[in-house]
Amino acid sequence: MEVKSCSESLKSNPFITYRDPITGKWIVVNQNLSKAAGSSQLVA
Repeated sequence: MEVKSCSESLKSNPFITYRDPITGKWIVVNQNLSKAAGSSQLVA
């Protein structure tokens, strides 16, 4: 198998995770969707 080097940078993770201290459940939020929702509210 041939090894190739890549000069492209890695993409940033679009998700943010939060842990609820009371229930211990993890909540995953998509940054891109929350930004899109915020910007659409500003336009409307």
